[in-house]
Amino acid sequence: MRKIFLVGLILSVPASAAWAQGDYPSLPPGPGRDVAVRVCSQCHSPEIVANQRMDKDGWKALVDQMANNGANATNEEFETVTNYLATVFPATPAAAPAAPADGAAPAPGASAQTNDATGTVTPQ
Repeated sequence: MRKIFLVGLILSVPASAAWAQGDYPSLPPGPGRDVAVRVCSQCHSPEIVANQRMDKDGWKALVDQMANNGANATNEEFETVTNYLATVFPATPAAAPAAPADGAAPAPGASAQTNDATGTVTPQ
């Protein structure tokens, strides 16, 4: 009986580690993911960050705000969370200004405006 229990326990450890990776599928694997899940899930779903993109300074400011709001972790763990988020959810490059629809460049000093409904660009 004792052997069966130990075998069951040993077999369940790798399975539970694999199952834990299946939690929060919008968080990509990477160094610090486990720390981010543990620290962030104290107050909210860790997946709340999946639609955000920031540079490292932006992520640090957000992690610092969470620490000030009561997140419980060491300074090293907060740094790990910041590095993980900055790596897997980096800032997206700024979009280049849109050219006028007819391909002509706008007049000097003029700007263009994109109509969100149609995606067309109209000079201002």
